[in-house]
Amino acid sequence: MSKRQIRFTGVGGQGIISAGDILCDAAIKTGMHSVKIGTYNSQVRGGPTAIDVLCDEKTIYFPYAIDGEIEFMCSVADASYQIYKKGVMTNGIIVIDPNLVYPSADDRKSWRILEIPIVEIAKNEIGNIATQSSIALGVAVHITKCFDEKILLESILEKVPKKSKEANRRAFFLGIEYAKKLVESK
Repeated sequence: MSKRQIRFTGVGGQGIISAGDILCDAAIKTGMHSVKIGTYNSQVRGGPTAIDVLCDEKTIYFPYAIDGEIEFMCSVADASYQIYKKGVMTNGIIVIDPNLVYPSADDRKSWRILEIPIVEIAKNEIGNIATQSSIALGVAVHITKCFDEKILLESILEKVPKKSKEANRRAFFLGIEYAKKLVESK
């Protein structure tokens, strides 16, 4: 596998940084080199947030994503989407929550935009909004094919509180299921 660059965006409090931490951990468990860089403002909750995860079989000497080379982005907040979308390569994949992110017609020409209502799934199908990171990770692992599902799930379950492990397991597999349906329909 060559160098992979993945970005998650949202607002503070949505678990975006946690998703990046988990993805980086899973990459390292597979024997890859991986780094993560989070970007957020001074607000504890509600401010634009992003985390970039870089993974490579080779040592990573420059630990920052390169704008225009990010292959996959998942966004659950329009403010962050608008700030960070330009980092995604032309024809790269951007997964958005269509209830919260509003790409323009030009965006749809520049990137392959896929719509999955991540927050709604967490609230209505899992019953726990805090599982949205696990849903996003399920979507990411299915679409990018850059991680072993079992290792990523193991990393999720190691990081989440004991009382929410089963909900996060279900959320992860729901993310994969929604991604499969979406990819198959395209």
